[in-house]
Amino acid sequence: MKKYKIQPGDTLSAIALREYGTSMLFSVIAIQNHLLDPDVIHAGDELLIPYVTFRHRFAGENSTAARLAVTERYYGGDPDAQLIWEIVNGVAQKPIAKGAWLLIPDLADVGHHTVVAGETLPGLAFDWYGDEHLARMIELANHLPFQHVPAPGDILVVPKLNRRSHARGDTLAAMCRHEYGDVDDLQTRVDVVVAANNIADPDAIVSNQVVYFPS
Repeated sequence: MKKYKIQPGDTLSAIALREYGTSMLFSVIAIQNHLLDPDVIHAGDELLIPYVTFRHRFAGENSTAARLAVTERYYGGDPDAQLIWEIVNGVAQKPIAKGAWLLIPDLADVGHHTVVAGETLPGLAFDWYGDEHLARMIELANHLPFQHVPAPGDILVVPKLNRRSHARGDTLAAMCRHEYGDVDDLQTRVDVVVAANNIADPDAIVSNQVVYFPS
């Protein structure tokens, strides 16, 4: 989560569009900052901006050229980066529906991790993202071969991407408590998760539904 000082002319919708790729997620910022009226913000005030993985609306037809255009826009045409966003969205060697929203992992504002004995890339992928299958994303981001076994002391780039979890019959509040711990603002965290995932009814989470957790 980062801090942002409101500039003259800012609106929550414009901030959300810039930060998240869609103005529809303005409510994430409003909820996090307990704004009673999201249309009323004041220049000079400071907002907390939760990290929500950037969204891109795939407006074209499914084609190699359209995929390359996405990669060029966000990553400068890096072929490894293209496979990264395809893997994250489950569209590697699969069609993309016109109008689909794609998650765009951040490969610029990254963290770093020093490997310790016993760690594996699938294990790290599960710890970082809630999905061991994203080990391939870590490999690609670090230009490592398929099924690479890291050695203690190796330093890995950690792509920025929201953790995900598959609902297993838990309530959304229980999932958030597991993700964030016993924090004082748990209900706010729940409300932010609802907004970030466009969940219509937080009491009606279905089994195996994928939920993303802003940080």
